[in-house]
Amino acid sequence: MNGISIPGRGQEKLAAYELMPGNGCGYVLIVCHGFRGAKENGGRIFDWAQRVNQLGLGVLAFDFAGSGASSGDFAAITLTQQLHDLLQVIDYADRRYHKPIILLGRSFGGSTVLATAGKPDDRVAGYIFWSTPVKLNETFAGIANQFDQLGSGAAIEVKDERGCFKLKSNLIEDFANHDMINYAKKMVSQPVLIIHGTADEVVAPDNAVCLYQNCRQAELHIIAGADHRFSKSVMEREDITLRWLKKTFIDNQCNSDIKHY
Repeated sequence: MNGISIPGRGQEKLAAYELMPGNGCGYVLIVCHGFRGAKENGGRIFDWAQRVNQLGLGVLAFDFAGSGASSGDFAAITLTQQLHDLLQVIDYADRRYHKPIILLGRSFGGSTVLATAGKPDDRVAGYIFWSTPVKLNETFAGIANQFDQLGSGAAIEVKDERGCFKLKSNLIEDFANHDMINYAKKMVSQPVLIIHGTADEVVAPDNAVCLYQNCRQAELHIIAGADHRFSKSVMEREDITLRWLKKTFIDNQCNSDIKHY
Protein backbone atom coordinates (compact mmCIF):
# COMPACT_ATOMS: atom_id res chain seq x y z
CA MET A 1 0.00 0.00 0.00
CA ASN A 2 1.31 3.43 -0.92
CA GLY A 3 -0.06 6.67 0.50
CA ILE A 4 0.11 9.36 -2.16
CA SER A 5 -1.09 12.88 -2.90
CA ILE A 6 -2.83 13.77 -6.17
CA PRO A 7 -3.12 17.41 -7.28
CA GLY A 8 -6.68 18.71 -7.10
CA ARG A 9 -8.08 22.05 -8.20
CA GLY A 10 -5.98 25.07 -7.33
CA GLN A 11 -3.85 24.36 -4.28
CA GLU A 12 -5.88 21.38 -3.09
CA LYS A 13 -4.23 18.00 -2.56
CA LEU A 14 -6.21 14.77 -2.70
CA ALA A 15 -4.99 12.09 -0.31
CA ALA A 16 -5.06 8.59 -1.79
CA TYR A 17 -3.96 4.99 -1.41
CA GLU A 18 -2.51 2.93 -4.23
CA LEU A 19 -3.11 -0.76 -3.57
CA MET A 20 -1.71 -2.79 -6.45
CA PRO A 21 -1.12 -6.51 -7.08
CA GLY A 22 2.49 -7.63 -6.99
CA ASN A 23 2.55 -8.80 -10.60
CA GLY A 24 1.08 -5.66 -12.15
CA CYS A 25 -2.53 -4.93 -12.96
CA GLY A 26 -4.77 -5.24 -15.99
CA TYR A 27 -7.28 -2.64 -14.78
CA VAL A 28 -7.38 0.07 -12.13
CA LEU A 29 -10.45 0.27 -9.89
CA ILE A 30 -10.93 3.84 -8.61
CA VAL A 31 -12.99 3.86 -5.41
CA CYS A 32 -15.05 6.95 -4.48
CA HIS A 33 -16.29 7.27 -0.89
CA GLY A 34 -19.68 8.53 0.17
CA PHE A 35 -20.97 11.72 1.79
CA ARG A 36 -19.10 12.33 5.08
CA GLY A 37 -16.97 9.28 4.31
CA ALA A 38 -13.30 8.74 3.57
CA LYS A 39 -11.09 6.50 1.46
CA GLU A 40 -10.57 3.97 4.28
CA ASN A 41 -14.28 3.06 4.38
CA GLY A 42 -14.01 2.42 8.10
CA GLY A 43 -10.87 0.35 7.52
CA ARG A 44 -12.59 -2.01 5.09
CA ILE A 45 -10.74 -0.70 2.02
CA PHE A 46 -7.61 -2.73 2.79
CA ASP A 47 -9.29 -6.15 2.88
CA TRP A 48 -11.42 -5.15 -0.12
CA ALA A 49 -8.39 -4.07 -2.11
CA GLN A 50 -6.63 -7.33 -1.30
CA ARG A 51 -9.56 -9.29 -2.71
CA VAL A 52 -9.61 -7.11 -5.82
CA ASN A 53 -5.84 -7.47 -6.22
CA GLN A 54 -6.27 -11.25 -6.26
CA LEU A 55 -8.20 -10.82 -9.52
CA GLY A 56 -5.29 -8.89 -10.99
CA LEU A 57 -6.90 -5.46 -10.63
CA GLY A 58 -5.28 -2.50 -8.90
CA VAL A 59 -7.16 -0.23 -6.49
CA LEU A 60 -6.86 3.53 -6.13
CA ALA A 61 -8.93 4.96 -3.26
CA PHE A 62 -8.95 8.69 -2.54
CA ASP A 63 -10.54 11.38 -0.40
CA PHE A 64 -12.58 14.08 -2.08
CA ALA A 65 -11.48 17.64 -1.28
CA GLY A 66 -12.53 18.59 2.24
CA SER A 67 -12.95 14.96 3.31
CA GLY A 68 -10.62 12.57 5.08
CA ALA A 69 -6.96 13.59 4.75
CA SER A 70 -7.48 15.78 1.67
CA SER A 71 -7.21 19.54 1.91
CA GLY A 72 -10.22 21.77 1.32
CA ASP A 73 -13.41 22.90 3.03
CA PHE A 74 -16.07 20.21 3.46
CA ALA A 75 -18.77 22.87 3.89
CA ALA A 76 -18.17 23.91 0.28
CA ILE A 77 -18.88 20.43 -1.10
CA THR A 78 -20.82 20.17 -4.38
CA LEU A 79 -21.32 17.43 -6.92
CA THR A 80 -19.49 19.56 -9.49
CA GLN A 81 -16.49 19.94 -7.16
CA GLN A 82 -16.39 16.19 -6.54
CA LEU A 83 -16.66 15.56 -10.28
CA HIS A 84 -13.61 17.74 -10.85
CA ASP A 85 -11.74 15.82 -8.15
CA LEU A 86 -12.60 12.48 -9.72
CA LEU A 87 -11.55 13.64 -13.17
CA GLN A 88 -8.19 14.67 -11.70
CA VAL A 89 -7.80 11.18 -10.22
CA ILE A 90 -8.75 9.53 -13.52
CA ASP A 91 -6.12 11.63 -15.30
CA TYR A 92 -3.55 10.62 -12.68
CA ALA A 93 -4.36 6.91 -12.99
CA ASP A 94 -4.25 7.09 -16.77
CA ARG A 95 -0.83 8.78 -16.76
CA ARG A 96 0.64 6.47 -14.13
CA TYR A 97 -0.71 3.08 -15.21
CA HIS A 98 -2.01 3.49 -18.76
CA LYS A 99 -4.61 0.80 -18.02
CA PRO A 100 -8.39 0.73 -18.46
CA ILE A 101 -10.22 2.23 -15.48
CA ILE A 102 -13.27 0.96 -13.61
CA LEU A 103 -15.12 3.42 -11.38
CA LEU A 104 -16.77 2.37 -8.11
CA GLY A 105 -18.82 4.82 -6.07
CA ARG A 106 -20.46 4.45 -2.67
CA SER A 107 -23.50 6.64 -1.99
CA PHE A 108 -22.75 10.25 -3.06
CA GLY A 109 -19.47 8.98 -4.47
CA GLY A 110 -21.62 6.92 -6.81
CA SER A 111 -23.49 10.06 -7.84
CA THR A 112 -20.10 11.54 -8.70
CA VAL A 113 -19.19 8.47 -10.73
CA LEU A 114 -22.49 8.80 -12.59
CA ALA A 115 -21.73 12.45 -13.35
CA THR A 116 -18.57 11.43 -15.23
CA ALA A 117 -20.81 9.78 -17.83
CA GLY A 118 -21.93 13.24 -18.91
CA LYS A 119 -18.84 13.32 -21.11
CA PRO A 120 -18.14 9.76 -22.29
CA ASP A 121 -14.53 8.75 -21.67
CA ASP A 122 -13.08 5.70 -23.43
CA ARG A 123 -10.54 5.32 -20.61
CA VAL A 124 -13.42 4.15 -18.40
CA ALA A 125 -14.24 0.50 -18.98
CA GLY A 126 -17.08 0.07 -16.48
CA TYR A 127 -19.12 1.53 -13.62
CA ILE A 128 -20.11 0.17 -10.20
CA PHE A 129 -22.73 1.83 -8.00
CA TRP A 130 -23.20 0.93 -4.33
CA SER A 131 -26.24 2.54 -2.61
CA THR A 132 -26.15 5.48 -5.00
CA PRO A 133 -28.60 8.40 -4.98
CA VAL A 134 -29.95 9.47 -8.36
CA LYS A 135 -32.80 11.56 -6.98
CA LEU A 136 -30.53 14.05 -5.25
CA ASN A 137 -33.02 16.53 -3.83
CA GLU A 138 -35.18 13.79 -2.34
CA THR A 139 -32.20 12.05 -0.81
CA PHE A 140 -30.62 15.13 0.77
CA ALA A 141 -33.97 16.32 2.10
CA GLY A 142 -33.85 13.18 4.23
CA ILE A 143 -30.24 13.71 5.31
CA ALA A 144 -30.53 17.34 6.44
CA ASN A 145 -33.62 18.27 8.42
CA GLN A 146 -32.90 21.91 7.55
CA PHE A 147 -32.93 21.11 3.83
CA ASP A 148 -35.46 23.85 3.06
CA GLN A 149 -33.29 26.39 4.84
CA LEU A 150 -30.26 25.24 2.89
CA GLY A 151 -32.18 25.45 -0.36
CA SER A 152 -33.14 29.05 0.42
CA GLY A 153 -29.49 30.09 0.33
CA ALA A 154 -28.56 29.87 4.01
CA ALA A 155 -25.70 27.82 5.41
CA ILE A 156 -26.69 25.22 8.00
CA GLU A 157 -25.09 23.11 10.71
CA VAL A 158 -26.01 19.43 10.70
CA LYS A 159 -25.41 16.82 13.38
CA ASP A 160 -24.96 13.11 12.75
CA GLU A 161 -23.31 10.19 14.56
CA ARG A 162 -19.88 11.60 13.68
CA GLY A 163 -20.55 15.02 15.13
CA CYS A 164 -21.51 18.42 13.75
CA PHE A 165 -20.65 19.71 10.30
CA LYS A 166 -21.56 22.69 8.17
CA LEU A 167 -23.02 22.83 4.68
CA LYS A 168 -23.32 25.79 2.35
CA SER A 169 -26.26 26.40 0.05
CA ASN A 170 -24.20 25.77 -3.09
CA LEU A 171 -24.52 22.02 -2.45
CA ILE A 172 -28.25 22.15 -3.22
CA GLU A 173 -28.01 24.89 -5.83
CA ASP A 174 -25.49 22.83 -7.78
CA PHE A 175 -27.89 19.88 -8.17
CA ALA A 176 -29.67 21.86 -10.89
CA ASN A 177 -26.50 21.62 -13.00
CA HIS A 178 -26.72 17.85 -13.18
CA ASP A 179 -29.22 15.71 -15.09
CA MET A 180 -28.65 12.32 -13.48
CA ILE A 181 -31.07 10.47 -15.75
CA ASN A 182 -29.36 11.84 -18.83
CA TYR A 183 -26.01 10.73 -17.42
CA ALA A 184 -27.35 7.21 -16.97
CA LYS A 185 -28.57 7.12 -20.55
CA LYS A 186 -25.09 8.05 -21.77
CA MET A 187 -23.55 4.91 -20.30
CA VAL A 188 -24.06 3.05 -23.55
CA SER A 189 -21.00 0.92 -24.27
CA GLN A 190 -19.69 0.29 -20.75
CA PRO A 191 -21.11 -2.40 -18.46
CA VAL A 192 -22.74 -1.24 -15.22
CA LEU A 193 -23.25 -2.96 -11.86
CA ILE A 194 -25.80 -1.59 -9.37
CA ILE A 195 -26.12 -2.91 -5.80
CA HIS A 196 -28.60 -1.56 -3.25
CA GLY A 197 -30.31 -2.72 -0.07
CA THR A 198 -34.04 -2.99 0.57
CA ALA A 199 -33.55 -1.50 4.05
CA ASP A 200 -31.48 1.50 2.95
CA GLU A 201 -32.51 4.22 5.38
CA VAL A 202 -30.61 7.01 3.56
CA VAL A 203 -31.04 6.38 -0.17
CA ALA A 204 -34.36 4.83 -1.15
CA PRO A 205 -34.06 1.61 -3.22
CA ASP A 206 -36.07 3.15 -6.04
CA ASN A 207 -32.94 5.16 -6.86
CA ALA A 208 -31.27 1.90 -7.91
CA VAL A 209 -34.29 0.87 -9.97
CA CYS A 210 -34.35 4.27 -11.69
CA LEU A 211 -30.65 4.00 -12.53
CA TYR A 212 -31.10 0.46 -13.84
CA GLN A 213 -34.04 1.40 -16.04
CA ASN A 214 -32.05 4.14 -17.73
CA CYS A 215 -28.84 2.19 -18.37
CA ARG A 216 -28.33 0.06 -21.45
CA GLN A 217 -25.96 -2.59 -20.07
CA ALA A 218 -26.76 -2.77 -16.36
CA GLU A 219 -26.94 -5.60 -13.85
CA LEU A 220 -29.04 -4.87 -10.75
CA HIS A 221 -28.85 -6.58 -7.34
CA ILE A 222 -31.30 -5.55 -4.60
CA ILE A 223 -30.18 -7.20 -1.36
CA ALA A 224 -32.96 -8.07 1.08
CA GLY A 225 -32.52 -6.52 4.52
CA ALA A 226 -29.34 -4.58 3.66
CA ASP A 227 -29.09 -1.05 5.06
CA HIS A 228 -27.25 1.90 3.52
CA ARG A 229 -23.86 0.80 4.79
CA PHE A 230 -24.52 -2.89 4.24
CA SER A 231 -23.66 -3.30 7.93
CA LYS A 232 -24.49 -7.01 7.97
CA SER A 233 -24.11 -7.65 4.24
CA VAL A 234 -20.65 -6.31 3.36
CA MET A 235 -19.31 -9.66 2.21
CA GLU A 236 -22.39 -10.31 0.06
CA ARG A 237 -21.95 -6.94 -1.65
CA GLU A 238 -18.26 -7.60 -2.20
CA ASP A 239 -18.83 -11.14 -3.45
CA ILE A 240 -21.36 -9.93 -6.02
CA THR A 241 -18.97 -7.22 -7.14
CA LEU A 242 -16.00 -9.58 -7.45
CA ARG A 243 -18.01 -12.11 -9.45
CA TRP A 244 -19.13 -9.32 -11.78
CA LEU A 245 -15.59 -8.01 -12.19
CA LYS A 246 -14.29 -11.48 -12.96
CA LYS A 247 -17.09 -12.28 -15.40
CA THR A 248 -17.01 -8.92 -17.14
CA PHE A 249 -13.32 -8.07 -17.30
CA ILE A 250 -11.24 -11.15 -16.52
CA ASP A 251 -13.11 -14.01 -18.19
CA ASN A 252 -13.91 -11.88 -21.26
CA GLN A 253 -10.46 -10.52 -22.04
CA CYS A 254 -11.14 -10.89 -25.77
CA ASN A 255 -14.41 -9.00 -25.66
CA SER A 256 -14.04 -6.42 -28.41
CA ASP A 257 -16.38 -4.01 -26.63
CA ILE A 258 -13.83 -3.47 -23.86
CA LYS A 259 -10.98 -1.12 -24.64
CA HIS A 260 -7.50 -2.40 -23.82
CA TYR A 261 -4.26 -0.45 -23.83
